[in-house]
Amino acid sequence: MSTILKNAKTLFTLIIVTILIIVGSLSGTYKDPAIFSELMKESAKLNISVAIGLGALVVACLIVQSKSDLKGNKDKYFNYLGIMFYFIVLNLGTFYLAYFPQILIYRLVLIFYFVLTIIGFVSLLFSTTKILGTIFNKSSL
Repeated sequence: MSTILKNAKTLFTLIIVTILIIVGSLSGTYKDPAIFSELMKESAKLNISVAIGLGALVVACLIVQSKSDLKGNKDKYFNYLGIMFYFIVLNLGTFYLAYFPQILIYRLVLIFYFVLTIIGFVSLLFSTTKILGTIFNKSSL
């Protein structure tokens, strides 16, 4: 089996397992807003930690870049740092959702925000891949 096919199979398996875990955690906690809020807080802590780690990885890789490469791709790097900043702010907002008024659509707001942070996390991972590809002058996703 070729390397690309093995990588695609592994990626597909990871996506399926991740979707099953997310759906399982949502279905197990959506009836109790307190538990769901706690799930969101723990997810936000993990997301922020991973985002800071990815940012540190990119900054460490940027250090070895020549000045001409840095200047040539400056807009891409600043866009990435902007995405990183917005993602961290989005996850910090999770900690304030517990103080959201307990109205009928509270659960829908929680679920929407949870899905929004997951989508932001996936986009951050793909952005990191693209930036690292740019840094190492390789084709990225």
